[in-house]
Amino acid sequence: MPATPFIYNKVTLFHELKRKTEMKRIVSLAIMIMICIMANAQMTKKDTGNGSFNERVTNLWNKTKKSLDKAAENIENEFSSHNSGLRRIEGKYYMNIYDTNLYKGEDAEEMISLCRKEFEARYPNVKIRSCVIPQTDWQTETVETAGEVTGYAKTLYCYILAKDGDEGYINAKFVFEKQKKVGEAYTNTKVKWPLWMRTDVLTNHVMERLITEK
Repeated sequence: MPATPFIYNKVTLFHELKRKTEMKRIVSLAIMIMICIMANAQMTKKDTGNGSFNERVTNLWNKTKKSLDKAAENIENEFSSHNSGLRRIEGKYYMNIYDTNLYKGEDAEEMISLCRKEFEARYPNVKIRSCVIPQTDWQTETVETAGEVTGYAKTLYCYILAKDGDEGYINAKFVFEKQKKVGEAYTNTKVKWPLWMRTDVLTNHVMERLITEK
């Protein structure tokens, strides 16, 4: 039986985060190697002080480490941009904040109500600020088996942002999914409707950065 898209999304996210971590290590290592190779030819006593070659390399590395860390962070931030739906802040990944509903389908009100009901059951003491579906229509993907298209899957994502007292916020993501085999009609998935995919607990500081930084 072909894997459902929500499982695919989780697996894809896992490998994406792993790839980003490996990319940061590769970039940092490459820069370190370049510095070591070029150090003997380009180092000056003004830049690195007196001492042996190893001491001068160490001095140069200490002076540039802060810049290298920032460069590596910028590269990783580029990979964890809006395209993946995640933002990196102080070493952790967070979902973007969505507060505008774009879906105008006849089932929009019902779906938003279902998400609110699930959320309020788990967090009865928080104040919901927004509950939105930030896409204009269902997202359609093909379902393949052994390289052949055997069906289709449609997904809608719903986000809830809630205020958790004076301390921070809660940002939750839900997904609605429908599937069909080729030539048949769409049916709702039997796993969960909606499926609660992710929850981010946000401090006020993190929230401020999510809404002000691009």
